[in-house]
Formats: sequence, C-alpha cells, structure tokens
Amino acid sequence: MAPSKSKVPKLSETASQGCCKFCAEPEEKGKRFLICGHSLCMYKYYHIRCLSPEQIASEQQLGKRRWYCPSCLCRKCFRNVNDHEIILCDGCDEAYHLSCMEPPRTDVPKGDWYCRLCTEAKARRLEMKKLEQKMLKEHRKSDRAMVKSTKYLGFELLLSASDELEKREAAELRGNEEAAMAAQKPGGDEEAAAVAE
Repeated sequence: MAPSKSKVPKLSETASQGCCKFCAEPEEKGKRFLICGHSLCMYKYYHIRCLSPEQIASEQQLGKRRWYCPSCLCRKCFRNVNDHEIILCDGCDEAYHLSCMEPPRTDVPKGDWYCRLCTEAKARRLEMKKLEQKMLKEHRKSDRAMVKSTKYLGFELLLSASDELEKREAAELRGNEEAAMAAQKPGGDEEAAAVAE
C-alpha cells in the first residue's frame, strides 16, 4: 500500500544504495537510470533496460516533465492522484488504485494481492506444470510397458547375447581347467593333448 501523505517513506535498500530496483545494480555508462519523479517513491532508480516499453513511455506519460515508476503511477488509469488509494501488486510491484482494480474495491485486500496480469501468468505456469506432470506420467507408463513387452527386442537381443557370451566363456574356462588337471596327472600328457585338440 502507498505511504500516507504525512509520513515520508524510508527508501528501499536498492534506492539507498543507488541501485536499480529490479536488478540491484548501479548506474553505469551502458546502463542508464530513469529516476521516478514522485516525491514519496521508495524505489527511485530503474535501469531503462529493466523496464518494459509501456512502463517507460505510456501515452499518458509522454511529454510530461516527470516520469513516474510502475510503483507510483496507477497502471490502469495512469494518473498520479489519490495516493492513499493506491496499492502495489505483490507479484510485480505495479501500482493500482482501489477503484481501478478488476473488480473495483472499496478497501485494501487483506494478505497478498496480485494484479490480473500476475494472476493470469501464475495460472499459466500452474497449467504448464500440470501438463508437464501429465506428459511425464504418460511417458513413464509407456516406458514400463515397453520394457515388459516382447516388442522391446533390442534389449532382449542384448541380454541373450550377453548370456550366450557368458556360457561360452564359462565352457572355455572349464575346458582349460580340465586340460591343466590332466596335464598334472602322471602319463596325462597324451590325454591333455587330446583334450586340447
């Protein structure tokens, strides 16, 4: 909510450090500031590159001597009047008069309040997350079905080739062991030679 007229607000941490409200970086040669002209603005400094074109030059602000930031100028009516009726969106910090809210209100909402654009963006993100979860679930089902099915031949062929190789290696090893044992027996040289052939 906007501060009352009788009390000058304390500057935000970024403003007191001379930094942009959005990116918290100072002004540099390639990153110029726009400075809010509202006397009670808590934020003050904004890089031009951190603002949208509508926030920089709305039709209502063109040609005016002062530029008002998104937190000081109602984003619906673009008027700097009735500051005590302006509240800030908890998502984007843009300002709205109570009468300009959708639907219009007579009192400040309790708890967090989000503008229509932030509410729609949040709903889109939730919808995308649900869709991602659904797709992952479907893919996991088809992966499990594929592993269990006989259509998954590549994996089956690999397993059977591995089994066959193991059997051949085991038989060769047994043959070598038998030949070595026969060679150790007296008179077993002839037998070992026959086994080896």
